[in-house]
Amino acid sequence: MSKLTHKFTYGYYILTALKKSENLETRDKDYIAAGTVNWVSQVSFSPEVVSVSVGQKSDLNETINYSEHFTIHLLSEDHKEYVKKFGIKSTIEDGKINGVPFTKQNDQVIIEDTLGYLTCKVVGSQNVGDHTVYFGEVINEEIHKDKKALCTMQLPTEYTKDKAEV
Repeated sequence: MSKLTHKFTYGYYILTALKKSENLETRDKDYIAAGTVNWVSQVSFSPEVVSVSVGQKSDLNETINYSEHFTIHLLSEDHKEYVKKFGIKSTIEDGKINGVPFTKQNDQVIIEDTLGYLTCKVVGSQNVGDHTVYFGEVINEEIHKDKKALCTMQLPTEYTKDKAEV
């Protein structure tokens, strides 16, 4: 494994997806998936398209595939604890995911108190190695705060190849 790829700079984001219960045969509640990601990039200006890489064993894959949408939440230095909180299996209780408040807007899960978010409609995907890369056209954007975004150089990742294979 390349030692230089560990020096690439990425941001930290919370990725969410929601599948409405009326579209699920085996559930009577909406299904919500959320997780920490850091491989996000803009790939087109017109239309505005971003890519996000999701570990293939993540619940996010199934939920994104069903809903055909995802939301990327930008984190600031004030959100360092979110990286770990969303790096584990999500627990949804009392309007919170892993203890962090959220709301539902336009069939999407919105994490409260982030720098902002992009809601995207999936326009393509590709399985690559142990991840799926989703391409999403930006259909909504909200900016909440104007602060410096959290990046991997400020908080080195603990996510490694061996954790992706577990």
